[in-house]
Amino acid sequence: MTHLAMLLFAYAGFVGICASMAKHQPELLGAKLEPVRQRQVRWGGAAALAAAYACAVLADGWKFGSVEWVGAISLAALTLTLVAPYRPRQAAQAGAGAAFVGAMLLASALLLSVK
Repeated sequence: MTHLAMLLFAYAGFVGICASMAKHQPELLGAKLEPVRQRQVRWGGAAALAAAYACAVLADGWKFGSVEWVGAISLAALTLTLVAPYRPRQAAQAGAGAAFVGAMLLASALLLSVK
């Protein structure tokens, strides 16, 4: 479950970072964000990427988890790059959904691992 959560957090992180860029905001969000909100979205994207790294380390340890995280963020960036030009609003909505589902998967994985 943590592997899927890692992929979902990686996608959500890249959507957040992409949505924080002024040139992508009209396509993804429909309007420009004010600077404070723009920073919040950027920090949220960075936090989602950090959560993806935490999932990778939790699943496979520091050595292999780091390599797996690089692969996951590469796959997430490629997915966003291929989807965003054709369906930008749906790509942004999928990022929000991915963050929610990733959090639920991580929470369930942590609860199941407690003995």
